Amino acid sequence: MNKLILAIALISITYAQLTFNANNKCTCGDLTTQQDCAQSQPICTWDSKGSSCSTVSCSSISDQTNCANNLKCMWNGKACVDFTLCNQLTGANQGDCLAKSKNCPQSDGKNCASTEALKSCSSYSNQTSCDLTISSNGICYWSNSGCSEVTSCGQLNSNSCSSAGNACQWNATINNCTQASCAQFGNNNTCTYYQTQLNKFIYQLCQWNAANSTCISAIDTSALNQNTCYNQTKYTYRWSSSSNKCDVCAGKIIYMVIMAILMIMI
Repeated sequence: MNKLILAIALISITYAQLTFNANNKCTCGDLTTQQDCAQSQPICTWDSKGSSCSTVSCSSISDQTNCANNLKCMWNGKACVDFTLCNQLTGANQGDCLAKSKNCPQSDGKNCASTEALKSCSSYSNQTSCDLTISSNGICYWSNSGCSEVTSCGQLNSNSCSSAGNACQWNATINNCTQASCAQFGNNNTCTYYQTQLNKFIYQLCQWNAANSTCISAIDTSALNQNTCYNQTKYTYRWSSSSNKCDVCAGKIIYMVIMAILMIMI
């Protein structure tokens, strides 16, 4: 009886709202349709003969932005090559380094460095170097008391609010930056997802309610189709031709397996 109650509780928690971790992106091998594989370019490429999706070589990527976004690659100033170490790249600031590899969000003023080298917000002494900088604490912002971590959308001004990604929205009625929500989206095309917290990579999937013409929190992926599944879940779900459904690639499946093991052990 205890196991049954626990199972029901876990399932209820898991599917109360559909959130996903943007870090749990599908691998090229997870993608079984040509459409999903094409949307993942230039990271993946479709093999029409074998009807499979595979990872492209860094040397075949000619665009710097696409190269930098591929965590297996880096831009050495002339070409896209296999990623090795951040200190092999030069960059005067954070922006320069991120433009060469998303693995390298820090700079010592000359060479790039990895996430481990990120400074704390308090180490930045002026607004120019502080605002929206990625730090070891998260995103930074400047106030009268100096540079500190952004912990809520309300701390941001209108310019910073619009640059804070999908976590915040500017509310012109109250003239303040507020937490994003599905309700902010006014039509079916924009009703996609929002970031649930600043400095976190957890997103809430949204779904259009045609009856009320409102955007609401989704509890599953049933409203997604082959055209929207992959993109609208920030590449963490893929379309399954065999089940004709939008299925998760990782994360929640692992979570459910762990919970199942725990129930067996009880």
